[in-house]
Amino acid sequence: MKQAMKTYAEKLMKRTHKAVMIYQQDLAKKQELPLAQRNMLYGKYLLDINDAL
Repeated sequence: MKQAMKTYAEKLMKRTHKAVMIYQQDLAKKQELPLAQRNMLYGKYLLDINDAL
């Protein structure tokens, strides 16, 4: 049971890390956008990040 929980936690961490990396890459590409639009970009990826969590 302990090993199964560890495996499950590692799987969730990998999924979350992937979602955050996609957000960070997209944000890096769009640095020229105004702050409000960059915040909307965060809102777009927030659902993916929360879903991964």
